[in-house]
Amino acid sequence: MINKGGRPIQGSSKTTDGQTICDEQIKEYICEIIESEGLCYGYYKITIILRRKFNLIINKKKVYRLCKELNVLRPQRIVKPKHPRKIAQNREITNPNALW
Repeated sequence: MINKGGRPIQGSSKTTDGQTICDEQIKEYICEIIESEGLCYGYYKITIILRRKFNLIINKKKVYRLCKELNVLRPQRIVKPKHPRKIAQNREITNPNALW
């Protein structure tokens, strides 16, 4: 199948010297990075390592998608508000936008 421009074919990426690498190989690279260097890496840092070590031309969004498929992303922290929001008690609101 010849790609005549436009959006690239899904399921593969290219290296800096022009070789095509499938997503399964990239997933193996990601697993190798996590096993050897540490689980504490996020998708952005994994993207940088893939670019430097394996000479891939790859987007961070694609690495995020592949990491999600592999279930290697850690859950994000939940931000809890320090002070609960309150409406002033001494105000009587009669119409919209009255309390700015």
